[in-house]
Amino acid sequence: MDGMQNWTNYLEVMRNRLLLVNDADSLISVLMDVKNIPIALSTVEDVTDGTGLNMSLSVICSEAKVAGRVMCLMSDDMFTTVQLNLDTVKRVDSKISVDGKGVVMKLTIRNGAEFLLMFHTDLVEEDE
Repeated sequence: MDGMQNWTNYLEVMRNRLLLVNDADSLISVLMDVKNIPIALSTVEDVTDGTGLNMSLSVICSEAKVAGRVMCLMSDDMFTTVQLNLDTVKRVDSKISVDGKGVVMKLTIRNGAEFLLMFHTDLVEEDE
């Protein structure tokens, strides 16, 4: 039971840290410490690459890696990899998800595109 209590404490600490993220530097700092928490990244709407090609994306993984100032998410099925240069992030807005099971960050990048970065920080076994 002690391990479960430690995990619950870890999730609570991470949730509080995630809610304090408001820029690329604080996002990098917290991403370095996030372990074994499901993460999803998706586009809010279709984004363009500047050539007229519109696309939307969504990737779900159990860990984000940060190399320098680049966040790399590889889907758990190893099929999709998304890299985002965090120097392009202009603004980060963090809040508790609608269902209360995690933290959602809206990342606004310099070209105006918006991404949602979602962290599932809820325990299924929670009795609250």
